[in-house]
Amino acid sequence: MSNDLEQTIEKLGHSFEEFKKAQDDRLQALEKNQSTAELDEKLQRIESEMNELSSVKERLESVELNQNRIAAGGGQGDISPEAKEHMDAFLKWARNPKDHKAASELQQKAVSVGTATAGGHALPEVISREIENKLIDLSPMRQVATVENVGTTDYKKLVNVRGASYGWVGETDARSETDTSTLQEVAPTFGTLYAFPQTTEEALNDLFFDVQSWIRSEASVAMSKGEGKAYIVGDGSKKPTGFLNGTPENIGDEETSPSRTFGQLEYIATGDSSGFPSMQDSPPGYPGDVLLDTVYSLKAGYRGNARFLCNKATLNTVRKFKDTEGNYMWAPGLQVGEPNRLLGYPTVEMEDMPDVGSGNFPIAFGDFRAGYLICNLVGMRVTVDDNITTPGYVKFYIRKRVGGKLMNDDAIKVIKCEA
Repeated sequence: MSNDLEQTIEKLGHSFEEFKKAQDDRLQALEKNQSTAELDEKLQRIESEMNELSSVKERLESVELNQNRIAAGGGQGDISPEAKEHMDAFLKWARNPKDHKAASELQQKAVSVGTATAGGHALPEVISREIENKLIDLSPMRQVATVENVGTTDYKKLVNVRGASYGWVGETDARSETDTSTLQEVAPTFGTLYAFPQTTEEALNDLFFDVQSWIRSEASVAMSKGEGKAYIVGDGSKKPTGFLNGTPENIGDEETSPSRTFGQLEYIATGDSSGFPSMQDSPPGYPGDVLLDTVYSLKAGYRGNARFLCNKATLNTVRKFKDTEGNYMWAPGLQVGEPNRLLGYPTVEMEDMPDVGSGNFPIAFGDFRAGYLICNLVGMRVTVDDNITTPGYVKFYIRKRVGGKLMNDDAIKVIKCEA
């Protein structure tokens, strides 16, 4: 473990202790009807510090993980000679996209590695793989959902909505038929996700300008923003269908009459139409109860890989919640690779999750690997946009086809701000 990572974890632990003391002082002041303005300001400062320290910890852990991958032979040295030639031809063309000879050589190298040439130039395997790996680092949903590479946008997945059937027999007993499985077809919706990184002709002509790293960084950052929102609230029109795109119902998994509509999530109400109950109300409310209810509304088989998803503002709210014994429900990860946890489950910060507010679904909980499917259509392409690029600048149009859809509506639960 690096000294920077060790120091960051130590600071995070100190900040959390400072946070708990300030919040306890604030609760005591509220009980005594005293002003909390100074403590509110202090808590806001500490929470910002904890958020920043958590982000720094994740970045440092990612750097160490990448270094370990390279040390273990996971670098670029294992690519084939043909793929290396393809990449070299691509970088030569990228530095001067108007060079027709370089473009022709790039197309020939793409064909030699079995890549179709229609619709622009194929990104070399190495660069495409780097962007995909970076998307995993930047896109929380890619880290927690099921991701499959597919060859067509007509891809469909069959899911058994009634679960596996079984029976018990003796050694010589006849085997009776079990209940027939009920299969439903999940068809991810696809769209073309693109990025338009732009740089100057002078930069491209500079031998010290790292074109490969620039393309990887610019494309992955832009694409991760588009993906993140689509996997949560995407409407399925030329894009993935988000798991919140629908009408969650307040009906459990085992209900038979009425049954929950296939493809709709179950929601658990907070008990307050505008947010969470308050312990300062009369009678007092217990804001953390809905978190416990949500955890135990999920079938036990999904809890082992379950986690909470919410944005930073919601996280700052639930971080203050205590259980009935006065223990804080949230705790920072104070070991290398250990995530922050809520009720013992990992928390994933996703800024595209809705805020706390009337009728909103600010928190999701579940096994997203079992619940949500992301599909990559194999291949990533690039062309130069000469029509829009201003004189002296070069704009690269990089795109890929990606799809997504809720796969198992039992595996994910959402919390709704509702009385």
